[in-house]
Amino acid sequence: MRILGVDIGTTGLKMGVFDSAQDDVVLIKQHSEFYAINTYNNGLYGDIDPNKWLQAFHNGCEALKEDIVNVDVISLSGTTPGLTAMDENGIALSPAILMLDQRSRRQAQYIIDKVGVDYLLENSGNMPVAGGCSLASILWIKEKLPDVYEKTFKFGHSNTFIGCWLTGSFAMDPSSASLSALYNTAKNDLTWNAEIADSCDFSLEKMPDLLHASDNIGTVKQELCAQLGFAQAPDVLIGGNDAVLAAYSAGIRKPGETINVNGTCEISLVCLPKCIPSKNYNVRAHVLPNRWLTLHVVNAGGKAYEWFKNVFCNDMTDDEFYAKFIEQALERWLEKETRLKFLPYLMGSRYSQDSLKAKFDNLTIETTREELLAALTKGLCENQRLHLQEIDQLISIRSPIKVTGGAVNDAILRAKKKWYWNTDYLPVDQSSLRGAALLALTLNES
Repeated sequence: MRILGVDIGTTGLKMGVFDSAQDDVVLIKQHSEFYAINTYNNGLYGDIDPNKWLQAFHNGCEALKEDIVNVDVISLSGTTPGLTAMDENGIALSPAILMLDQRSRRQAQYIIDKVGVDYLLENSGNMPVAGGCSLASILWIKEKLPDVYEKTFKFGHSNTFIGCWLTGSFAMDPSSASLSALYNTAKNDLTWNAEIADSCDFSLEKMPDLLHASDNIGTVKQELCAQLGFAQAPDVLIGGNDAVLAAYSAGIRKPGETINVNGTCEISLVCLPKCIPSKNYNVRAHVLPNRWLTLHVVNAGGKAYEWFKNVFCNDMTDDEFYAKFIEQALERWLEKETRLKFLPYLMGSRYSQDSLKAKFDNLTIETTREELLAALTKGLCENQRLHLQEIDQLISIRSPIKVTGGAVNDAILRAKKKWYWNTDYLPVDQSSLRGAALLALTLNES
């Protein structure tokens, strides 16, 4: 079987061609393309034109054209929510609202007030927050963009949008639906929660069908096959959330197994034997049966290092900063304590209704940019450590912790061992793409 894995990321789209090999997949070739997101209104708004996803998909197929001709299956991995309002043809009616977005804090609080904290946690498994909650963004659109809301046939996430573009069918999987505030995450039974929807005067007819991550939603439209370079129409799997598929690829199966994902955001996921909700983190349905995953996100992980370079180290090339400066700065401060404190809320927080901001504390005339970089790294690590400490009281954190993502090097791994969790770390490459490809080995006909 030849598989095309597609990872619709926050700031870039990756595509990988895999061949199946017994119970595994082998990467043949891959392509990445980055795109700019829109951040505005003092950083409170974060969205993207979904047509950038389509253009990146076209460009990826062109770059991989010799290897995708005989693709049998396309499997999707996507940033969640990437909340997209679509008409009956799947055409986006407005920019897709990303998880970094903070515009819908008032709507998130409205959901909490109408439904109640206990009911939300017991059923949806999550507290509604701006950006990370689909329903909050939907209610914002309903209030601020009523014409868009009325024209919307379906709301969906990034994989819903791409899946519909490819096949004409609207679908969403449980790992993506978990943060919608509309999915019965605790039961994980492929049902939307009518009581929550009714309480917020929202019709579930505007939501897509719920399917398992490995379900086949249809085949690629014939007219697209010719454009994209497929000899025959591949099946398309709805796939799942990129972080969950990273965990799946890394072999996160048993309770207490953990993966730390370092991309635009930094995410820690711990495998759970049941839905254990909290106000301090999210819970997602795993792509595996009878398993859930915590999801603790710092909205600025790799993005924080990119910001630091642009502000404090713009005299350096990327290679000088990432390959040399970070290691040199951390080496010194791993051997001594810095009094500097960094709160890592450069793009807000998923777990607060307040508009939290990042800041450095305890600056002096002797503070250097090396110490600032160390404090930034320590702040990111300590934020994630609080999550593992909470889970470790219920389920022991297993060793090693898997780690993945572009914002990782040896120096940062040493910092994680000191400031995040004192354990061994096992790097894993290309996990979201590989996780999507692995789903094809268990393809279900919907």
